[in-house]
Amino acid sequence: MKKNFTMMLASILALSLAACSSTKLSEDYSEDEVISRAEEVVELINVLDYSAINAELRDDLKDTLTTEKLKNALEAKVGDAGDFSEYSTVTTAGQKSKSTGEDYATVVMVCKYENATITYIISMDKKMDIVGINTK
Repeated sequence: MKKNFTMMLASILALSLAACSSTKLSEDYSEDEVISRAEEVVELINVLDYSAINAELRDDLKDTLTTEKLKNALEAKVGDAGDFSEYSTVTTAGQKSKSTGEDYATVVMVCKYENATITYIISMDKKMDIVGINTK
C-alpha cells in the first residue's frame, strides 16, 4: 500500500514537469541558491516536518499534496533511514515546460543516512516555490 502511494505521489509531483525537457540550468537561477533551497527542503524532510514541507509547495500543489499525503509518501522512505550523514552528490539541471514555456530548476541530491542512501529530486520555479519532490 505504501509503495503504491509513493508511486502515486511521485506521479502527481511529476505532472507539473511531465512535459518538460531537461537542459542546462537557466541563467535566471543561481546554482548556489537552488542547491541551498533544495537543502532546506531535505532538512524539513529529515526532521519530519510535513506541514512545513507543504508550505514550501507552489500554491497550486498544496491542496493536492496535503500534509498527510506528504507524510505517507516520505515517511516510507525516510522513516528507517536513520540519522542524516551527508550530501554525497549534488547536481543541478534546468527544465522547460513544453506546454507553458516556464523554466524550472531541478536539484538531484544523493544523501547518505545511517541506514540508507536516498536520492531526492527537487524542482522549483523562479519564485523558488517547490513544484516537485521525488525520492529514489
